[in-house]
Amino acid sequence: MVLVEFIALLLIIAGAAILLSLGAEILADRYGANFTGSIVLGLITTMPEYMFVIWAAIKGEYHMAVGSAIGSCVILVTLGYGLVLVVATTRLSRKPVPVVELSRTTEIDAWYLGGTALVALILAWEGGGLDVKDGIILTLLFGGYVWQLTRHASAFSVTAEHKPDARQMIKAVALLIIGALIIFFLTERFVDSMIRIADWMGISRFAIALILGPIASEMPEKLTAYFTVHRDGKLAEISVCNFLGSKVNHNSLLLAALPFVAYFWHGMTNVPNIINIPFVLMTVITLFAVANLSRRRLTVKDGLMFTAAYVLVIGAAYYVADPSMFPAGH
Repeated sequence: MVLVEFIALLLIIAGAAILLSLGAEILADRYGANFTGSIVLGLITTMPEYMFVIWAAIKGEYHMAVGSAIGSCVILVTLGYGLVLVVATTRLSRKPVPVVELSRTTEIDAWYLGGTALVALILAWEGGGLDVKDGIILTLLFGGYVWQLTRHASAFSVTAEHKPDARQMIKAVALLIIGALIIFFLTERFVDSMIRIADWMGISRFAIALILGPIASEMPEKLTAYFTVHRDGKLAEISVCNFLGSKVNHNSLLLAALPFVAYFWHGMTNVPNIINIPFVLMTVITLFAVANLSRRRLTVKDGLMFTAAYVLVIGAAYYVADPSMFPAGH
């Protein structure tokens, strides 16, 4: 029955992802691919991961919370970003393109992507973990990112050549709200069903936290991005920005949630052991992605390279794994 529930929930969430994809396409015509993908879709599709990480931290399962946060960051900049490029530039898309061309506005995403990754690494290193001060700094960084893209969205809406009319905008908002509500109410149950299957199969909690949890909680985001480029490779910028915006979100706001929960629920002044081999590798790959994005012309080779990087990081995580470093309830 658990397997049947998992499959049913997966199909429903896939339907929600299609709704988000259709709504985002309309919204992008009004406010641009960057704001729509990075902020609107980024925040909507990141909700499940927040629920997973925050509830794990509230329950004192910091090994699960930290592992899932790191795993989500890894999967976004490798498997997520890489496969979008692969789908958009191959026959996996109905209308493939030889090259994914990004607008100059994506430089904002790239700078914040690299900046938040470096700041998170420095803050976690200098204090032996993350505290409330670090959480505030990371939250302010994300606020600056939202402000920058909102300014560009406002300017884009004035000069947009093909503006959706009022009826189309209402349709877009309705699709986004319906898709978001489905994801909000069902994804936690979907993640729980995957964890129950993993426990039944004897898969370790560390694997659940680092691999299965992020895959499940990021499923709406990945499906939304892949359905978008499956319809038309020219829409790849929306999907790319979706992953970039979510990665900035994870580097800043999601990591900031850990010390906030630790302090207000458990009286902890520091969440330790944030930095490990997977975290460092994730930061290095993120900076490499920033350099890659600066070219603004991405090919299938780029997609395959970042997809392969996911296997590298997960392999390194298992090689150095020590799940006992985060005792439950401490």
